[in-house]
Amino acid sequence: MVTINMWIWGGERLGKQFIEREINAFNREVPDVKIEITLIPWRDAWESIVKAANEQKGPDILQIGSTWNATLADLGVLKDITDAVSDAGLMGEVFAPVAWTNCRFPNSGGISSLPWFLDIRAIYYNQDILRKLGMSADNLVDWMSFKEACENIKGYKKDGEEIGVFGVSGQSDAMLLQNIAPWIWGAGGDFLTSDGKNAAFNEKSALNGIEFYISLIREGYIPLSALKLRTEDISEGLFLKGDYAIAVPGPLDIALFDPNSPLYSVEIAENCMSSCFPAGPAGRFVFCGGSNLAITSFSEHSRGAWEFIKFLTSHESQNSYPLLLNMFPALLESFEAVFIEDIPRLRGLRNAWEYGRAFPNVAAWGAIETLLVECFGGIFTRAQEGIYDMLLVRQDLDRAALDVDDLLAR
Repeated sequence: MVTINMWIWGGERLGKQFIEREINAFNREVPDVKIEITLIPWRDAWESIVKAANEQKGPDILQIGSTWNATLADLGVLKDITDAVSDAGLMGEVFAPVAWTNCRFPNSGGISSLPWFLDIRAIYYNQDILRKLGMSADNLVDWMSFKEACENIKGYKKDGEEIGVFGVSGQSDAMLLQNIAPWIWGAGGDFLTSDGKNAAFNEKSALNGIEFYISLIREGYIPLSALKLRTEDISEGLFLKGDYAIAVPGPLDIALFDPNSPLYSVEIAENCMSSCFPAGPAGRFVFCGGSNLAITSFSEHSRGAWEFIKFLTSHESQNSYPLLLNMFPALLESFEAVFIEDIPRLRGLRNAWEYGRAFPNVAAWGAIETLLVECFGGIFTRAQEGIYDMLLVRQDLDRAALDVDDLLAR
């Protein structure tokens, strides 16, 4: 009997109660590999991994955020699994294309992890409010129409109280970059140059996207109160309380749609529909993240670890487990099966994945992301004080770009 330790992140709802079902199913096929799960809060994940890497002691299998892949691979934390992946027929074409973006070593091109599940961002809107104002999803298709829709919604009152137009979390949320990325990409900008050697978020095209996003705050469409919230708070505000007409909540069908929730609101939940992010001058883009599975370079039981990873990326597991987490399966066949039934609420998400884009797969991205969250967090803090000067924004981004260029050079 071989014992495999796996680290996964999150709270109990996303943890052991669901993964244990997969372990039981796996052990019916592979009875001689015992799986032990260690559940660690997301806030402690990075520090825990670094500590394990320094000590060369820890789990056999790691759940990693897809944006962490390149950094951890470059640090030598992840085992090269290219041969095992190839032998099992699990190369890129069997996964949703955007899921495969961050699965390789940044220099050698070898495979360092496999996609497990996807988080595809979309906007949700209260169709009842839009209908009462003579609008529909057609009014959210591009930046111009989206802004016009926001202006039409502004001042709308429900039960005598004015609601927020567009709920998006701000400077205190880990999803800050994911929220701003579609606007930067939609303007034709990017975070790094195409060769991955220099910062690009301070160039004109990226600045145009940032300026448009800031204008949604300046003109009162994104409430200042929302900038202090987390994504979970935005989800609750949209789906349970009706605080917003449009919002960017968490992934997929969100547990707050659950009729068994004591806070469930039929009126609001049944009227919330998904839509793609509006298209900018350069097109429509959607952030796509999620989690990958990797074997640690210091695992003493890599063969047993690979057997469990292979199971978790199989049809049997992918057809159920990711959906229990309110995520999308990464396996393409299972991903497409989600939309066999036409569910109105998910139509926007059904289309959104086609525009999915991931952050750059460069070794320094972990440090870059931390730096940019701090930079944009400061910009949004100023916005709460009524300061929207793009000259100051440009100065902030230029300073951050120097730091990023230094990180990339090293």
